[in-house]
Amino acid sequence: MKEIKYGVLLDFYGELLTKKQQQALDLYYNEDYSLLEIGEHLNISRQGVFECIKKGAEHLETYEAVLHLYEKEVAKEETKAEILQVISSCDEAVKNRIAALLEHL
Repeated sequence: MKEIKYGVLLDFYGELLTKKQQQALDLYYNEDYSLLEIGEHLNISRQGVFECIKKGAEHLETYEAVLHLYEKEVAKEETKAEILQVISSCDEAVKNRIAALLEHL
């Protein structure tokens, strides 16, 4: 299975990649295209697609290592889930208000 993480990293850092890397990674991770299909779409060889995806993924990992946006997003979602679990015993109105506030984070 292709990693969902790279689709999310692409959302965060995609604009920092070349257009060809953006397209190749999007088609590979988000659209589930094969290397051959991407090559046909971008008019490059299968090996060219492989290299493009490899380099693009390396850049995404580098950006994440510096900026930690994915890591922060995962931590935020875990905190939201924990808060929702804790408030499950609260009054329904309070629970609904807190849940609504969490959606804004």
